[in-house]
Amino acid sequence: MDTEKMGELYQQIAEGINEIIPSAWEKVILYAEILDDSSEVFFYFNPPQSEGYIYSHNIPEHFHVSEDVYDELLLQLHDSFEELRDEFKENNQDVWTNLTLQLKMNGKFSIKYDYEDVLQSQYTISQRKAIWVYEHLGTYPKRESVKTFLEQYIQSKSEH
Repeated sequence: MDTEKMGELYQQIAEGINEIIPSAWEKVILYAEILDDSSEVFFYFNPPQSEGYIYSHNIPEHFHVSEDVYDELLLQLHDSFEELRDEFKENNQDVWTNLTLQLKMNGKFSIKYDYEDVLQSQYTISQRKAIWVYEHLGTYPKRESVKTFLEQYIQSKSEH
């Protein structure tokens, strides 16, 4: 059950994403992992008339945006997700560890919460990220070691 505060936080998150992206965009796919003592937030977005996605952490270089400005906006986004997780706790709802958010420029969005104990995962954050990117964007990592891992992961999944 979403609370009024959750609705406000969803709006705040959407506005935060829009503020970080310094160009027109059509769709954003975001991953947030919020734990008690750490957090990770990144996303990919596609500009209009583009098949490809731009990785959020490449915004400063790609768009000549100050790294400090980008980092500040990203930290605000982290804070919003931490507040959202706290709101779940305060309302005695199952507390998620990570989520995938899809946002379209027209304001439509969806969120898929995941409750996996990522600290007990057999995969590193780099491996989890590679799996997530492959599953949501269909792309492979550039780093050869992670690419090899992903190929083995996909192979093992197809065998089961």
